Amino acid sequence: MNDRLKALYKTQILVHAKSPFNEGVLDDYTHKLQAYNPVCGDQFDLYLKFEGDIIQNTSFKGYGCAISKASTSVLTKHLLGKTKSEAKALIELFLKLINPENSEPPESLTSDDELLAFASAREFPERLTCANLAWEKLKEVL
Repeated sequence: MNDRLKALYKTQILVHAKSPFNEGVLDDYTHKLQAYNPVCGDQFDLYLKFEGDIIQNTSFKGYGCAISKASTSVLTKHLLGKTKSEAKALIELFLKLINPENSEPPESLTSDDELLAFASAREFPERLTCANLAWEKLKEVL
């Protein structure tokens, strides 16, 4: 992992873990999902408000390690205004970005610093489930 990705990992994950975007219960949600990792106990409820095919609003509530909380925060932030197909593409990009078997350089996949911060999970396979917990759950239902 290069120095830039290491720095992003430290800054972006800390920012999102300490001050997450869209944290709380969304009152007028249309869909509620529960992402749970029984191994470590991380658990997040994801709230989505769809208007037609577009995600108009999203939030989350729950608890977990800094990586899973930051990852869920980034997910909810990036989903706003996306269609279901755009959300699926975003999830696939994120999962490809953190996949340790993917040999493509992370910077060739995206220039988004918030997403790139999680590319370091490639080097820490034990943290993959933390990083992809909410993303995999949303992928199941889309």
